[in-house]
Amino acid sequence: MIYITGDTHNSEDMSNLSKANMEVCCLEQKADYGAITMAIVLGDFGLPWHTAFVARDGIHPTSSTDKKLLAWYNKKPFKVLALMGNHDNYDMLKKLPPVAMFGSTVLKVSENVFYLKRGEVYTIEEKRFLVLGGALSVDKIYRISHESWWEEEAWNATEKEALLAKIAAGERTFDYVLSHNGPTAGIASVEEYVKNGGEVMKDPVVVFNDQIDSMITYKKWFFGHWHSDSGYKNLKENKYIALYHEGVVV
Repeated sequence: MIYITGDTHNSEDMSNLSKANMEVCCLEQKADYGAITMAIVLGDFGLPWHTAFVARDGIHPTSSTDKKLLAWYNKKPFKVLALMGNHDNYDMLKKLPPVAMFGSTVLKVSENVFYLKRGEVYTIEEKRFLVLGGALSVDKIYRISHESWWEEEAWNATEKEALLAKIAAGERTFDYVLSHNGPTAGIASVEEYVKNGGEVMKDPVVVFNDQIDSMITYKKWFFGHWHSDSGYKNLKENKYIALYHEGVVV
């Protein structure tokens, strides 16, 4: 069973993947916590956040926070899979060793923790996932380049062209879409969007998500970024599911 939740921000919101929080969400969905084999974080995973030594078996943190957090995740009875958000250390992500998994390639943080690459299609427990990612950091003027902000938060032209080529070649049908920021149709249900909708349209990731949304078919689209669980209230009815602290089992 796969569990999907929102941003964890390194240790700040690590409780999203605590047993207590996950058990509550599972109970509400009449699911068994013990049946979870994969937990997916919808971007802003933030591990590693600090510079770390990287080997074939993953990262070896020197930061005490990263070290403790990695040890905590490695003890989980399920694998942790993360999307790339806008608050992730892309300098470190580039160094992570690629490994074959789920019919494609993932980036290895440890034996139990992996990043899903944006633009890739993964088959996990017989379900097809299209993985997107990234978002525009509206707070980047307060951040430091290559320390707390990275320009790779937005897709580059090569990444976009590769995904569009896949779709043109027939990769158009999926069970679920996973992204950090959402498409406009999904974000429209989020309170913060209603207040600041104009800012959303400046995000090139949202514009690209909208383009992809118009070209594919799927059951549901899950996204984080907005620190909102607005999509959780009507899981069965909603096509677009915004998540933060809550989690959904599929």
